[in-house]
Amino acid sequence: MPTSRRDTFSRRLKFTGHSHLLAPAVWTTVVVAMMAALLAPRDTDPGLSPLSLTVSDFAALDRGGPIETAMASLGLVSLLLLVVARKRLPAMRGLPSVLLAVWGAGLVLAAVVPTDPLTTQLTGSAYVHRYASVAAFAALPAGGLILAGRLGPAAGRTAWWLRVLSVLAVAGAGVMAYSAGPGGRELIGLVERVMLGCEVIMIGVLGRYVQRLTRGGRERARLAP
Repeated sequence: MPTSRRDTFSRRLKFTGHSHLLAPAVWTTVVVAMMAALLAPRDTDPGLSPLSLTVSDFAALDRGGPIETAMASLGLVSLLLLVVARKRLPAMRGLPSVLLAVWGAGLVLAAVVPTDPLTTQLTGSAYVHRYASVAAFAALPAGGLILAGRLGPAAGRTAWWLRVLSVLAVAGAGVMAYSAGPGGRELIGLVERVMLGCEVIMIGVLGRYVQRLTRGGRERARLAP
């Protein structure tokens, strides 16, 4: 094997050597994030209802708690997934990459910059938290729809899941916007958690698909002359 080809072969193996850990890392973070959103309210105050209060409302009452930790972890894992996906999935390049980056960075920023309790007047940091969250939750389903269209039937059930979860997330965002305004925040916590569940699962689905592509690339690299 020529030296240049051998070097390329070695770099491929080095890059994909730990690819089997990608999907488990993503799905572990997904599960932790969902558990934090569902169970953290019990630790903050058993009398508070997750049906009527958002995840950010609970995070404001427990700074540095499991909700913010899970948000930051999910954002960082999403950015790591983006780096790998851009190398292995041509359909991911361009606008889907930008939107996934907005999602990951928005989650990290929302976790780092605190919001204010619902009963207080919003400060500058609370507005940063709010708009970072809105940008993140709007960007991911938009990216999912674009990516699903680019992948097409060749991706099998992955494209179908991305499309369905994206549509459900968009519908949930619309219901949440109504609840936050004319709806008087009725069941806003429940709607938000359903929406977040769809978006978080999307990251898991994408992570699993990228891992499959990476494993296939590793096998082809091993068979290369």
